[in-house]
Amino acid sequence: MPFRDVLPQESEFWEACARHTNRQTARTIQAIYLCDDCAIRLTKEGFNDRPPIYHGETIEGFCGLCNAGKNVTLRFWFACVYCWNVVVAYQKGFVASQSVHDYWARSVTPLFPHLKLTETGKIYISPYARSPRTKKAAATGLKELDFVVANVEGDQETPLFHIELKAGPGSIQEMLEFQLDINDSNDIIGCANNTKLPCYIFQEQLAHRYAPPTRATVAIGTWWTDIFTLLENQVAVRGRRGEEKEAGYYSPRAFKPIETFADELRERRYTRLKERLEKEPLTLT
Repeated sequence: MPFRDVLPQESEFWEACARHTNRQTARTIQAIYLCDDCAIRLTKEGFNDRPPIYHGETIEGFCGLCNAGKNVTLRFWFACVYCWNVVVAYQKGFVASQSVHDYWARSVTPLFPHLKLTETGKIYISPYARSPRTKKAAATGLKELDFVVANVEGDQETPLFHIELKAGPGSIQEMLEFQLDINDSNDIIGCANNTKLPCYIFQEQLAHRYAPPTRATVAIGTWWTDIFTLLENQVAVRGRRGEEKEAGYYSPRAFKPIETFADELRERRYTRLKERLEKEPLTLT
């Protein structure tokens, strides 16, 4: 049976953000095309078991969550702008993450079968929860980023370095400046200091493929750098346009095409970065 459960108007969570666990008034109606499985998943995992307030047309197109081409239905929820931005970013996050796995299987494992990639910062669909700690305080204890790479010998796994994944529509080759939120750079710095392991940053370029009125996300390019090189190429720290939070701005020259990352692994340059990190701990912004 198609998923067509709806939130009754008598519910205490009518005109409330579906993603906030406690009632948070939100009268904005948001819409997204989802397959039945993803609509159920989003309801249960992200929206506190609060189903859509309405189901619209069903068409053949791309699901706004799993990205697959199939029958999708237009679903409507009450949600605040902040939470809805999180929801629509899930699709992009899943695609960017899978792109790293695909790259590793295609270009790294055949050359370096002893290097194991593990996703440690998996994307989980979840309700809104306010953290009791500030972002900067949380960074001081952080020990995981998006991925960790380990050297495998028999049953022994020795962590070598972390990878932090960033994604957006822009090509590094066309950017005037690369932006990274201060919270994100502090996470990378904190994790490097806490684990004494170097960190690389992968920048994934994403684009859209359309089956109007739906669209899929596709990965079309990847670049990389390490945290030392990135910080050495910092141009400025300033507020992001239209937002209250600050970001670091960096020269795109810090990045190299992903095709050159095999040379980094072949030369084991991450060992030199580790030695440098032990001598020169990084400073939070």
